[in-house]
Amino acid sequence: MIPITREERQWFLRNLAQGLVDYMGVVEPPVPVEDLLRNPPPLYDSDFGVVDMYSNLWDATFARPPSQRGSIFVRIDLEPEERRFVLARETLSALITSKHGRAMGLFDLLLPNLRESAEYFASCLLAPTSLIGAYHEQGGRGRGVARTFRIPQSIALRCWEDFATINNK
Repeated sequence: MIPITREERQWFLRNLAQGLVDYMGVVEPPVPVEDLLRNPPPLYDSDFGVVDMYSNLWDATFARPPSQRGSIFVRIDLEPEERRFVLARETLSALITSKHGRAMGLFDLLLPNLRESAEYFASCLLAPTSLIGAYHEQGGRGRGVARTFRIPQSIALRCWEDFATINNK
């Protein structure tokens, strides 16, 4: 286990998410998370996949059978904003369990706080600080974040608050 503070972990997760956003060339919302999962960076070709399922047990989960491609299994009946969020959330599990992620130590770094880390990562992937900043500069307000970024309202509020906190330091 690698001891880091919550602030250090959040900084790392923000930058990890921003790297994926930059890879996709996203310059305005919404971030196309399903496109990322269909066309991942070459390093993660065997780690990203999506399988629609009918289930009431969970909204989404990542699974990697031994020596096989990893996939996110996602409920087919989720609202579009919720679907985007849970796919982004489970993307972190794909990253940390990938060959590259394990080699970088992501598993040991993030596993102790996986749920919190995954939710924070998802919010950073879907509403990166750089895009929230541009949205704000163009006159965007907190109440429009959910609609603009196509994310659940509760997540939008956290993203807006996080943006304000980061920019006040």
